[in-house]
Amino acid sequence: MTILIIEADENNALLIKEALTNSIAAVNTVWFSTFEEAKEWLEKGILAQFGIFSVESNEGLVFDVFQDFKPPFPFVLMSAYDKYWSQAMTFGAIDYLRKPIQKDEILRVLNKLENLKNQILSIQYPRQNQSKNRIIGKKGTNFYILSIHDVAFIYTESRVVFLIDKSGERYIIEKNLSELEFELPSRFFFRVNRKFIVHINAIKSFRPSFKGKIAIELLHLSKAEVSISQENAAQFKAWIEQ
Repeated sequence: MTILIIEADENNALLIKEALTNSIAAVNTVWFSTFEEAKEWLEKGILAQFGIFSVESNEGLVFDVFQDFKPPFPFVLMSAYDKYWSQAMTFGAIDYLRKPIQKDEILRVLNKLENLKNQILSIQYPRQNQSKNRIIGKKGTNFYILSIHDVAFIYTESRVVFLIDKSGERYIIEKNLSELEFELPSRFFFRVNRKFIVHINAIKSFRPSFKGKIAIELLHLSKAEVSISQENAAQFKAWIEQ
């Protein structure tokens, strides 16, 4: 994922880049300190999937600079003031952040972006039409045919997608989590966050956690808990009970 940052304050830009790098396994951040530099970059046809823009700069306001060339991807706007909130929403931003930007705010926006992307994908690829019952996993130079009911969970780490089966064996999967989420039957699998898809039988226990989140303990992952955001907690509970 390529994320465009427009921010005159270098320290704030570095904080945002650090939060993004720590939150997304495969992210490429592109930073410009002025609107015009960013606009020139975009007009070359270079693609980005998301943007985080300051409202104000020495050139004026983002609404004026991008009036004739609105970014063709989701973006959020940020300012030290509340007065631009309504204008930001009218301009097409998916959210409005107050400076200085905190890491929790970055994570909240990324969750919102993920939910928005999933809604779009669910329209394009309705889950009820799925019939996938096998996954191809790779170990070394060999490929293995795995039943979906042998899967415990799938996760990303260092830009690689791994599958852990119910016996604890690990395989590499040559697809990303978004593709797998919409191929696997939702009756058995749930995308708990940006890094994990879990099978219902791999959940050993779950409990309420900090700020409305849910912590789940997974088979073969006893040393770490996987967290479900507050936004996805209600959907997770409904899925458990269905």
